[in-house]
Amino acid sequence: MRRRQLALLALALAGCPPARLVAGGVVPRDEAASTLAQAEVAYAHRPDATEVRRAVYLFRTAAASDVSRLEGTVGVLRSVTWLLEHGVREERAELVATGLSAAEQCQQRAPGRPHCDYWEAVARGLGAQESPATGLGELRPIMALLRRAEAAMPSLEEGGPSRALAMLLLRAPGWPVGPGDADAALVEARKALALGPQHPLNQLAEAEALAATGDVEGARAAYRRARGLGEQRAAAGDPDGADYALKAQAAQERL
Repeated sequence: MRRRQLALLALALAGCPPARLVAGGVVPRDEAASTLAQAEVAYAHRPDATEVRRAVYLFRTAAASDVSRLEGTVGVLRSVTWLLEHGVREERAELVATGLSAAEQCQQRAPGRPHCDYWEAVARGLGAQESPATGLGELRPIMALLRRAEAAMPSLEEGGPSRALAMLLLRAPGWPVGPGDADAALVEARKALALGPQHPLNQLAEAEALAATGDVEGARAAYRRARGLGEQRAAAGDPDGADYALKAQAAQERL
């Protein structure tokens, strides 16, 4: 039943057949670990979108080749998320469907594990963004997944569940239509920041929540801190560091 529900959701959100551009292959199980290593190398070549697509292929191959591990499915979700967040347009619907499929696979292999709950929430959130009209009904189930991950492993992805909750509460419509709540978002953003004080995205979440609750000066200061953290990460070789810094700078200028 769950497979059918997610498949129907993917089709409803995507409007086309499941992913083919990033479909994986199969290797012998004893080669799955080396395939995972190759996938991580490809993913580390961000912001090269071609390499990230290659990472999706390799992660999917590793996941299909060794069903006892979660790294492949989680890697698919990380890579798909990056592609969708960085303006890849020509295959967005297919990437959403790929993410939903990987989330389902993760839950099948390790039901209720924090990693699976978190990444299923991410995948379903990406789908909701692609089709806001049909995605509105997804918001509360996504929140439930994030709350469960937050309770079980709050430090996951340097405060990822709390950070994702903060962004959902900031972006969702408020009562009575949806769960949006700027004050609750600020609480979640500060939880994430306490768990991952050096992560620029946590600082960005706090900045956006401060702006949404009327503390513009506090938001400006938080954006400056986020930019500094991004620049530090870039200098240390983090391929996402410069992107974090640019996001912070752009958001600060919009204020």
